[in-house]
Amino acid sequence: MKKFNYRKTVAVLLTFTSMASGLSFGSTTTEAKKVSSSVVLKAPAVKRVKVKKRTYYYNKKGKKLKKKILKKGKKLTVVKKAKKIKGKKFYRVTKNRFVLVKDVANIKSKVKKQQKQPVNQPTQSNPGNSANPVDTNTPASSANSGTTQPAQNNSSIADFSISEFRQEFLKELNNERTKRGLNTVTEDSRLDEVVQERTKLLPNNFAHVDANGKFILNDFFDKAGISRNSTSECLAMFPWGWTMDHSSNQLVEAPHGGTSALVADNMVYEYIYDDAASNWGHRDILLNPKDKTIGLGAVVDNNSDQIYSSVGVTY
Repeated sequence: MKKFNYRKTVAVLLTFTSMASGLSFGSTTTEAKKVSSSVVLKAPAVKRVKVKKRTYYYNKKGKKLKKKILKKGKKLTVVKKAKKIKGKKFYRVTKNRFVLVKDVANIKSKVKKQQKQPVNQPTQSNPGNSANPVDTNTPASSANSGTTQPAQNNSSIADFSISEFRQEFLKELNNERTKRGLNTVTEDSRLDEVVQERTKLLPNNFAHVDANGKFILNDFFDKAGISRNSTSECLAMFPWGWTMDHSSNQLVEAPHGGTSALVADNMVYEYIYDDAASNWGHRDILLNPKDKTIGLGAVVDNNSDQIYSSVGVTY
């Protein structure tokens, strides 16, 4: 029987502050002894809230936007800590929209507790300790420029292009691999198709596993008949119109607006250079010398102005 080695990790890229969580998910194949080890995951302080009653968005001056009605039960992602505007507390939930803190309730995270690693699990190799040392301090590009489409001053999330996102992500990832003496990876259209379908689940379930604890991407690959020796997954979400300040690793508003390439650049940067809290798990997956093929998926969530993405890696 062919053995599979399932590795997976997750990165949440929408954050101003982050913390290590120690969470990990195991995936089981046909025999317990074939369970692979999981890396320590990064779980930044992402706040999700739900509207308690019908309300409205507000602008940065605290003025109610009456044409922007928020229905009860609508879920939002907070992109900045609460701030006072004219004596009232607001959460920023998109680039230019706010909601009153009193009108929303926190959504409790439903992540599973850490699972102990079986004694007979294989250990994942760490490219950072190999003959090709990983320089975690110097990005291949010093600025998140978004090179595959021109900067737009009035861009909106409706301008997001999956093809431009994929092109830029693959280019930047292979730049990082090449400068470390690693082989480049190829993008497979069939993997793209399967990973894209899997990515559509992320806005409602930002996790590797379903309600029954099954590794979602692995299940998608099995049903699609994808032949492989290993399955790895990295998940991310990033706010449109924002970028990472490489000197502080903090989110700042993109000076020239959002682009599909800018989102891809930021995700690659976060996975490789801002991953210490996850024990460099995402970096090790994307810079593994054994990697051969990737599939990329990305979807727009208009409710939160986020781009959700999944990277499926196989060899």
